[in-house]
Amino acid sequence: MQALAAASKTVDSLKIVHSLHVYFLLVGDLELPIIYHVHRVRDGNSFATRRIDAIQKGVVVFTMIASFQKEEVGFDHQLPSMPAVPDPELLLSMEDLRERRLIDPRLPRTYRNKVATAKFIPWPIEIRFCEPSNSTNFDKRPASLKYWFRAKGKLSDDEALQRCVAAYTSDLIFLNVSLNPHREKGLKTSSISLDHSMWFHRSFRADEWLLFVISSPTAYNARGFVSGEMFNRKGELVASITQEGLIRKARTPPSPAVSKL
Repeated sequence: MQALAAASKTVDSLKIVHSLHVYFLLVGDLELPIIYHVHRVRDGNSFATRRIDAIQKGVVVFTMIASFQKEEVGFDHQLPSMPAVPDPELLLSMEDLRERRLIDPRLPRTYRNKVATAKFIPWPIEIRFCEPSNSTNFDKRPASLKYWFRAKGKLSDDEALQRCVAAYTSDLIFLNVSLNPHREKGLKTSSISLDHSMWFHRSFRADEWLLFVISSPTAYNARGFVSGEMFNRKGELVASITQEGLIRKARTPPSPAVSKL
């Protein structure tokens, strides 16, 4: 989100991002600041291209290519249709789901204790899952997920900001869907994003409900692949997203040597 925001500030205000492609090169440090270096690759009449390097401790940790376009009249069609799902007003928030899990007798007490003691930091995005589950985090699940989301609070009319918020949301839970069919009790995993691409098709507001439909067609060779579509409440496809990431069983540290004496 920050990289896209930085790039958006360097282009003509009439040009809005329509696609971005990110490659994650190294694991960043959440405790250290990041410098975003924007390269002006091209400025045309209709399109502009920017390359953004995210730098920590003098090293590029990820790079993004973003393309911006002026709005113009063109052909219009849409093949994907929004699936039938409950309205967001009928669904529980993540905070409500957490409270329900704390007292649900169908869940193991060890899991409820884990939920109660885990540090809970609310996201700036409100999320409501279309298929809330009472299962624990080690149950196998379908390689798909659908949820409504919107920014908490009213945003300005800046369309660049609306797209930055959607880009931020697109990476929150995305790759985890590729792990759903492989979850089992006792299994610990690690996952790291390798690349992330997003195409913006139509204008939208990120402070109004959007439906994010995610599926993972395949996982192989320690890589998981996910694709997603974002729809507004009118059923219009506003964005398409893909991501590939490294997904592995967490490595078990070697046991300390025990003396035979």
